[in-house]
Amino acid sequence: MDLRFVALSEIDLEDSGFEVPSFCDWSRLRDSLGRFGILDPVWLCERSARYSVVDGFKRLRWAKENGSRRVVCLIFESDWAERDVWIRRIEKKIFEGDINPAEKARIIGVLAKLFGPGQIPGAFLSSLRVGGRGETIGKWVKLSCTGSQMLGALGGGELCERAAIEIADWEQTDLDLVLSLLRALRCSDSIQVEIVERVKEIAIREQKTRAEVLTMEAFGEVMTSEELNHREKTRLIRELLAQLRYPRLSWRRKRFEQDVEALGLPRGARLVAPEAFEGGGWQMQLSFSRGEELRKILRATLPLVESEKLEEILGRR
Repeated sequence: MDLRFVALSEIDLEDSGFEVPSFCDWSRLRDSLGRFGILDPVWLCERSARYSVVDGFKRLRWAKENGSRRVVCLIFESDWAERDVWIRRIEKKIFEGDINPAEKARIIGVLAKLFGPGQIPGAFLSSLRVGGRGETIGKWVKLSCTGSQMLGALGGGELCERAAIEIADWEQTDLDLVLSLLRALRCSDSIQVEIVERVKEIAIREQKTRAEVLTMEAFGEVMTSEELNHREKTRLIRELLAQLRYPRLSWRRKRFEQDVEALGLPRGARLVAPEAFEGGGWQMQLSFSRGEELRKILRATLPLVESEKLEEILGRR
């Protein structure tokens, strides 16, 4: 390898073969380059006519935008095999740290080609915090091929890593629909995973495609509403998915809410059912701030507790 100045005209700036796109904002790098210039040499690889970029795509973009004629570069001579250049490139990315999931997907996709899906060295996988199981690697490889929309959402933080892995092997139509939904809802990582898993489970249960689940009329009514904000839409979508996934449990919860309302508990008293209405873990919760308030709640609650209505609620299946 050789370190020297290279004219921008000698570099093929359109060759993105070695690029590992981050799909995230690089304004901080722009600011640093504007103040200090290029401190970390660009990596280039010799080709028959012009140099190919190995590392430093954003730095070169900045240099071109700012009228630079030449930049300092580290050159991989023409006798370097592409595989070895890629390994150095990946090692540098891992050493720098802060690799986002979109970059991770690209790197694993390249490693799978270089070594084979089941032969990727453990040192790479442990540094990337990825398990070595074939199914896991396979999903990361599929994720690397999903296209800029998916990877852009992943790199930009709109889609979490776990949800992306769950949907990596979905059909393109399904991917587009669920990605559009998650982007609109702007929900947390755990809720993204919940939504993805529910859609998959409902499709299996109802023997439908995932696209058929995602395009149900009830979903469309929620998502096209101009009166609901994204948090309210998220809550309603989760409720719809829960009803579709667990219809009997959803019916039981709704009936329980109606029964409790009919029971007429006083303010400050709350009847809590056991998880999934199974077992005997029923609870009566009382909220108060003074002793007299507690006595008032107890006096109002006692007749209801001794009534047949409560027995009906507890015994209902």
